[in-house]
Amino acid sequence: MGPTIRPAGPLRIVSAGVAVFLLAACTVVGAGRPPLPPPPHPAVDGPAVAGIKRAGVLRVASDLSSPPLAFRDAASLGAPAGFEVDLAGLLAAALGVRLQVIDTPRSAMSPGFDADLLLSQWTAETAPGLVSTPYYAMRQAILWREGQDRISSGSLRNVRVAVQARSRSQATVEHLGVTPAVIAYQPIEALAAVSRGDAQAAVADLPLVAEYVRTHRHVTMAPGPGPEVPLVVVVPSNARDLLAFASAAIQELERRGGLAQLRQRWRL
Repeated sequence: MGPTIRPAGPLRIVSAGVAVFLLAACTVVGAGRPPLPPPPHPAVDGPAVAGIKRAGVLRVASDLSSPPLAFRDAASLGAPAGFEVDLAGLLAAALGVRLQVIDTPRSAMSPGFDADLLLSQWTAETAPGLVSTPYYAMRQAILWREGQDRISSGSLRNVRVAVQARSRSQATVEHLGVTPAVIAYQPIEALAAVSRGDAQAAVADLPLVAEYVRTHRHVTMAPGPGPEVPLVVVVPSNARDLLAFASAAIQELERRGGLAQLRQRWRL
């Protein structure tokens, strides 16, 4: 029997004016969280940077389906929130413009993308464009229900595993010789398959699994398979000055503790 494919709901169709959010450059999303760090001030200019400043807006494509990195905040009427959204806001603030977040499935992000930046858990190996200095190191994690025997990377061949379709998690699991039993269209649905009992375990990005464990009962987690991978901002291939700006901004945030403050803000 082949794997079960469970859609998470209607597919999001990306087009002009669909699922677009406008945020002030320094908007604080997430009451009760540690404050945002101050924006960086990289001294980088060029045609792409100048064009964004003239337009007064930084357009960032992000897949808002992976809390706490990027998601719709129900407490803020569905406004974009998360570690990557905050990072995008700091980049916009550094340019002196407002932030426009375009909710876009990662599968729809391709070379020639219609945005200034892609900020959505891309790695240098998979990115459809130029890549910045890394801003976060991502690991995988395993989720399972409490009361089961501990599930580790070495025991995944003996259980029904859920993953998101066409994700790092699916590739990692299949590299171990495991055929996923449940393949979901959204990462949260892979985790929900464990809560429903459709799968014995799920493999997904560690921040998402940790947030799920924090907000759901009777589940637990352990480190997952695969190496740690650096995440990068993706820039169009004709915007090398914007790439230099993004990398310099990330390096400044790292040097001054801003990235550490963002990680604390989102419990990463």
